[in-house]
Amino acid sequence: MTRVTNAALDRAWRCRPAPSDVLDFHRSLPGYAPTRLASLPGLATRSGVARVLAKDESNRLGLPAFKALGASWAIHRALRDRVSAGAVTVVTATDGNHGRAVARFARRFGHRAAIFVPDGVPAAAVRAIRDEGADVTHIAGNYDDAVRAAAVHAADDDAAVLVQDMAWDGYEDIPGWIVDGYTTLFAEIDEHVQRPHA
Repeated sequence: MTRVTNAALDRAWRCRPAPSDVLDFHRSLPGYAPTRLASLPGLATRSGVARVLAKDESNRLGLPAFKALGASWAIHRALRDRVSAGAVTVVTATDGNHGRAVARFARRFGHRAAIFVPDGVPAAAVRAIRDEGADVTHIAGNYDDAVRAAAVHAADDDAAVLVQDMAWDGYEDIPGWIVDGYTTLFAEIDEHVQRPHA
């Protein structure tokens, strides 16, 4: 009997490849540009490595976070095969950046957004979501309470789709598509580090 160590399993583990059309989709969006890789030589020296690079996601498709990648792809993917015609309401719960990204891309793709926020979300974050044209509903409670309220709201409306960035039993596809959207970050990194003199 051969004993397999955790280290051997770690080296053998592979995730499924990202869908090949994610990067092409993001490149098709108005305002798309790869975000920069910032060199951190001081951190590299302190860490004893040759180079440390950090992806600067302070301006991604006009938003101050990488969440735009996941939200845009998941909304596109969720609505791509939808049979019913016309506008839908894209629903999510958030404590900030995810909800703003969902609101932005719902509107950009010609749909409405209903965003549920829990206690403690700063007024500036709520205002930024509203400025994207979304209806915002405050839920007295924590983030999980807001997620439950968003899921119930979406389930009660045939013209709504839930685009939540967490999964649970029976709700895995859309959170997976959100993660797939983030693979554009890694494709950009690969392209950057493979360029001569990057």
